[in-house]
Amino acid sequence: MNLVIYVNEEFEDEKALFDLDEGKVLLQGDQYHNGIGSRIAGYLEALDDFGIYSDGADREWIDKDHEHFKLVGFYSE
Repeated sequence: MNLVIYVNEEFEDEKALFDLDEGKVLLQGDQYHNGIGSRIAGYLEALDDFGIYSDGADREWIDKDHEHFKLVGFYSE
């Protein structure tokens, strides 16, 4: 498991927790509708509490040209 928090460069409130090893979106949403920041923090804390994953996750700002932009379902104008 190798986790990263993707942040939509166009809309900073939109974030996704992504597993780079599996190529899968674990959580995705925005702050207004989903409280995504708290949900990601809670998910990471639970993984740590259960001894599953404790390396944290770096943030990476991505734009529509990033290979995972469409996969995570980010919005772009």
